[in-house]
Amino acid sequence: MPLLLVLGAGLHITAIRLRQNYRPLHLLLFALHLLFITLALLTTGWVQVLTLIIWALTLALTKLLLDYLFHETDMVYARSLDKIMAHYTTEINGLYANIRGWRHDYHDHLQALKYYLHDEQLDQARDYLNQLEDKLDEIDDIVHSGNTVMDAVVNSKLALAEQAQIATDVSVFVGQQPLISDIDLVVILGNVLDNAIEAASEQPDVSARFIRVYIAIEKQQLYISVTNSRRADQVIDINYASTKNDKRGLGIRRINALVAKYHGIINRQYEEGVFVTEVLLPLKQITKQS
Repeated sequence: MPLLLVLGAGLHITAIRLRQNYRPLHLLLFALHLLFITLALLTTGWVQVLTLIIWALTLALTKLLLDYLFHETDMVYARSLDKIMAHYTTEINGLYANIRGWRHDYHDHLQALKYYLHDEQLDQARDYLNQLEDKLDEIDDIVHSGNTVMDAVVNSKLALAEQAQIATDVSVFVGQQPLISDIDLVVILGNVLDNAIEAASEQPDVSARFIRVYIAIEKQQLYISVTNSRRADQVIDINYASTKNDKRGLGIRRINALVAKYHGIINRQYEEGVFVTEVLLPLKQITKQS
């Protein structure tokens, strides 16, 4: 009987590890099970039976409680993702509306320039062109991948990188073919870029900060590559998270779980001053581009 419960305890901890990669929880459960195993081995008779019954009830109640907590956590996370996606979609639609506005005003801008040139007001024409150039620079920075959700995520993160004085080099080509779930795409891409921005922004030398992003469809797979600068003295643990930042570690765990969900591959490499994340996700349907 004790042997069966020892096996049950091991299966219980393993199941929790599969559900949630959270070390303090694993250590707490291990200590709890070890306590009951010790009591069961040191006692006899009805005391041992009572200990085993309490242990079995503890296993069942712990499983029910953790299942409930994980479910509630997932629901809260899903609601927050819905808000994030709504924000991204609103933002990208606003950017596209800005582009449409420029196209609509194109004729008016030409007429204004012709007026300045006709009256030989060259200084005014030059100032007007400079103002147009500034506005066009803002529009040129917009990523047009063909996927609205991806555009929203990437453009939002580019704005954050710019605020953090991080140089960016971004190439995104995916077209309109179906990818993975929009929510999962937001989680994977958003977390990868958040981690890259956070690591690059911690670099003291602003001129050395950079992020390179390349996203494309390659051999029926969604390929995501993000390279970022980082502090030379940054310590990274075996799970590729900063030892001083559990938030970044949580993001990495979320990425790992979703990549596994799609039977994909994730590759992380780092050397002095640089960190690289590559994600390959098989796609069920590929639409040929005309």
